[in-house]
Amino acid sequence: MSMLGTRFTKTLLGAAVAGALSLGLTACGSSGSKDSAGGGDSSTTAAKGGKRGIETAFGTVEVPAEAKRIVALGDTALDTALSLGFTPVGTSSSRGGTTAPGYLKADGIPLVATVKEPNIEAVLKANPDLILTSSSVEKSQYEQLAAVAPTVVPKSGDWRSVLGVYGDALGHKDQLTAKLDALDKRAAKAGEGKSGSAVVMRWMPSGPIVMNTTNMPGEMLKKAGAATLPIADDLGAQPHSDPLSLENLNKADADRVFVATLNAEGEKALETARSQPAFTRLKAVGADRVAGVDGQVWSSSSGPIAAEKVVEDIEKAFGAK
Repeated sequence: MSMLGTRFTKTLLGAAVAGALSLGLTACGSSGSKDSAGGGDSSTTAAKGGKRGIETAFGTVEVPAEAKRIVALGDTALDTALSLGFTPVGTSSSRGGTTAPGYLKADGIPLVATVKEPNIEAVLKANPDLILTSSSVEKSQYEQLAAVAPTVVPKSGDWRSVLGVYGDALGHKDQLTAKLDALDKRAAKAGEGKSGSAVVMRWMPSGPIVMNTTNMPGEMLKKAGAATLPIADDLGAQPHSDPLSLENLNKADADRVFVATLNAEGEKALETARSQPAFTRLKAVGADRVAGVDGQVWSSSSGPIAAEKVVEDIEKAFGAK
């Protein structure tokens, strides 16, 4: 069964969807366009009747004061929920995979979506009282999810603000902030006495791509005191550069290189590159400062568990004790 291609049948889901629409939309508050989303310094409004208002990309959404059954769609939403002590009742498969991200060890959590779309039948079956999803969810998908349970879609922004919305919706924003503050301090300690530049690449069969310094790993490297390169600084809202040819690898010639691969083809391409003069001329290669890292962690997620693994990799690469 495709994740959204299965059509609802009137006998199976008609009554359930109708009930969810009447209850879920009331619980969700405003479900207007992204342009109507509320502003303010905090993503939470005052608690009311056992519910709290969360400012989202689709307006103010009233969520349970203490959610019990959470569907977390996307690596970062799942990562955040697990980090804060919740075990979701549903999640989505990872990008390019058929399971949740391996680093989260979440095989026991039912899959109710792919990266691209939710399976509304499966979401209904999970009976959630709160749904967390990514900022990139389409409005039509949001409306289907919001008919099932209060659905929180963070406004597009930096990775820390997105995590803050999830933490707020779960009622543990302070705990989340404390975790991230502790990781910032660990990264800074790892870089004490070190100098030089660093770059994060994702190795693809078509060639390496350089990750934006505003991504979570790039920010953690900056916390460790690493300098950045123009190719990673000048990407704007793009998460990564276009693929580089081996002849253009000099644009990513940093003192430290972190290479992330997502699949076996990427590993094979990297092994091939290691025999190329253009790769071996990189100063990080000559200084033995090329670190292979988990692509799911370093290029696909920005949750607190992923951030901790990135900091652990930085500590190892920088020789921190």
